[in-house]
Amino acid sequence: MPIPYVIARPDISILSARAVPLRPAMSNKGILDLTDVPSLPLEDDTEARQFVLRLNGERARMEYDRSSDRIFLTGINVPRSLADHGVSDVLTERVLLWVEAEGLRLVPTCPAVKDYLRRNTAWQRLLLKGVQLR
Repeated sequence: MPIPYVIARPDISILSARAVPLRPAMSNKGILDLTDVPSLPLEDDTEARQFVLRLNGERARMEYDRSSDRIFLTGINVPRSLADHGVSDVLTERVLLWVEAEGLRLVPTCPAVKDYLRRNTAWQRLLLKGVQLR
């Protein structure tokens, strides 16, 4: 079975597009088709201060706090059935695209987001000046 790929950033030419390999996720309903993940709407639930990506009836969430021109990414919650299938990285990238489009400066406090930024250094351009990824 071929591995589906999500093309990240196909609509933005500033950075070159790259492929993020995704493994098919298993659920009690069978194999999930994750090829549609990039086209799923990213919801900004401002009242709960979280971004939500809905997939197969489940919600992957990234929590945040916002202050004027800054956004603090504080936590990520991906259901177990999706956790080992790249959904966390896709959610993080979708949120970073949103942060960039809004012109915000990024302060990541979530270890998973910091790890993602270490692995994908091009996104470090969004960091608030002086923020380090330790």
